[in-house]
Amino acid sequence: MSSNKTKIPFYNDLNFMIDSCEGLILDIWGVLWDGITVYPEVLKTLLEIRKKNIPIILLSNAPRKSEIVVKKLANIGIKPNLYDKIISSGDVCKSELLTNTNLVPGVKYYFIGLKEDNDLLDSTKFEESLSPKNSDFILITGPRDFNDNLELYTTELKECLNNKLPMICANPDKIVVRQTGKKIFCAGAIAEVYQNLGGDVIQFGKPYKNVFSKALKHLKLLSPNINLKNVSVIGDGLETDILGGNSIGINTILITSGILSHSLNINYGEKPNLNDLNEAIHSSKHLPTAAVNIFKLSH
Repeated sequence: MSSNKTKIPFYNDLNFMIDSCEGLILDIWGVLWDGITVYPEVLKTLLEIRKKNIPIILLSNAPRKSEIVVKKLANIGIKPNLYDKIISSGDVCKSELLTNTNLVPGVKYYFIGLKEDNDLLDSTKFEESLSPKNSDFILITGPRDFNDNLELYTTELKECLNNKLPMICANPDKIVVRQTGKKIFCAGAIAEVYQNLGGDVIQFGKPYKNVFSKALKHLKLLSPNINLKNVSVIGDGLETDILGGNSIGINTILITSGILSHSLNINYGEKPNLNDLNEAIHSSKHLPTAAVNIFKLSH
């Protein structure tokens, strides 16, 4: 790495910042769990943070209602008493579709995503259409199956483009990584393909400012005298968590055992090669305040 580039401080735990911390905005996938199981240190760490009376907002690019995320997390041990609020990109997407009448040209949507996520617009004015030809817009929450590859969607996306459908993307994430190292592509990756084909795409969630503003607003309700200099976003996505946190001027802490573990060639919890880490960070142009390998406190 060039010597004139800023070296991002790397720590083995969160002890370096926790004593001055007044509020946390936490990513979920890649920080607290891998989509299937909770990471080893997470429950103990959340309990320790709660003992310090630090408010916690979970800010997720989950393309579903936050109450569903609450249930999923509770099933793996992350109970509601361990945080103050969840804000999901699904919630934000639904709210914008309902309140912004100019967002889409009609009420019929063509759905791309897991079957279990096709309830986002239930009990609203919107209705699903089974073909692009009879639709007004695309609603995408992700792939239909986590084992799919992007090429499976090309023909379908071209048909949507031929029908001039705008795409509403409820999850800007492009990939996530399991603890095993397996990569799974997300709605953001399909949205990028559609955009490259010439399609119009509107995305909701991180890194867009409105979701971070909602999180900050709730932190201020919980702690009216909060000093934003002592608020941190903790996430594993340079293009989502770090970019978004930087855009609203708060501290950003990068977890290296999530998305970056694949490119850094590390297993969960391993310390990365710091030159490789700094190269990856500077290549993204989204510099965090600091980096930590996993979400934990040491004693």
